[in-house]
Amino acid sequence: MKFFLVWILVLVSSLVIGQDTVGLKKATVALNEALLKKDAAALQLLMHDNLSYGHSNGWIQTKQDVMADFVSGKIEYKKIEAGEESFTIAKQAVAVRSITKVEGVVNSTTFSLSLQVLQVWKKIKKQWVLIARQSVKLN
Repeated sequence: MKFFLVWILVLVSSLVIGQDTVGLKKATVALNEALLKKDAAALQLLMHDNLSYGHSNGWIQTKQDVMADFVSGKIEYKKIEAGEESFTIAKQAVAVRSITKVEGVVNSTTFSLSLQVLQVWKKIKKQWVLIARQSVKLN
């Protein structure tokens, strides 16, 4: 009987984790789409108020900085192509890693980069929000 209960608990927890990663995958796609489309409303929902958004050149932004740059046109993404994502699930958050190709314009200068991206997401009130992001340029 104990074995059966343990097996049921493992099965249920596996289903919950699987559902969470499906929802999280949707959130990562939604973030990329919002960045490409300059969808301020979606970005507001997807980014935590205390966001730390790190770029491969060492530039660190807050949520307010990211939002201001979209409004001003300082940065504009033309293409965000995320490769296969890996998920590391912890009690309070999930780390998502991917190799991502990014093209865009910053301060009127075009760029094209291949990046290793680490995002940290947290589920708050049934909504996945990005709490931290850091990228490193790949050669």
